[in-house]
Amino acid sequence: MDKDNTISQNSLQYIYRSRNLPHKYDTDKPIFITYRLKFTIPNSIKEEMNLRKKEWQKKYASLPESEKPNALKLNELETFRRFDELLHKSDEVPRLLHRVDLTNVIIDNFHYFNNQRYQLQAFCIMPNHVHVLIKPLKQPDGEVFSLAHINYTWKRFTSNKINKILNRTGSLWQDESYDHLIQSDNEFYATLEYIINNPIKAGLVDHWKDWHGTWIREDLKSRQ
Repeated sequence: MDKDNTISQNSLQYIYRSRNLPHKYDTDKPIFITYRLKFTIPNSIKEEMNLRKKEWQKKYASLPESEKPNALKLNELETFRRFDELLHKSDEVPRLLHRVDLTNVIIDNFHYFNNQRYQLQAFCIMPNHVHVLIKPLKQPDGEVFSLAHINYTWKRFTSNKINKILNRTGSLWQDESYDHLIQSDNEFYATLEYIINNPIKAGLVDHWKDWHGTWIREDLKSRQ
């Protein structure tokens, strides 16, 4: 997180940003990743996020020093979730990924390297962004597969394929992505529920199973 916890007026990179190496991840801990289509953030979203930022900074300044580190972590997650909610509600952002043929491109891509570079836990492909939960695996040399490389190959392949389907050129995905290391079983299942319930919160379906772009590992379905 940026030291001053600021939200960029231009691209909100505080929320959707890329964490590249030398970041290291453990194979036994899942990672929650979100990335979105490339589009200009509507002013209405920027204004609300900046208003919330100012209100939070006032509260943060009054906290005891011992409470500030935890407050920063909680605020990062809350800010992300609020931004995600605003994307659902806004009429000013594209909604390309509601199409089944485009969703299938992303679904096939996620499964292609499953159990090779990562273990796929769950994903949800929303009309303008994607949530995915994985456990990175080790390479033959013992190093964990780079999250930056995994993310890059996802975006490169799907961008090329979707652009061909739509007969368009140019960037499809925003460069920055959001990623969060899951630290406990409770956090894992809370994140899992957040992912699969995204279409319900957006008013797209009544049950997560009804959304074509939602997938969850078979042995995890009993927990839902």
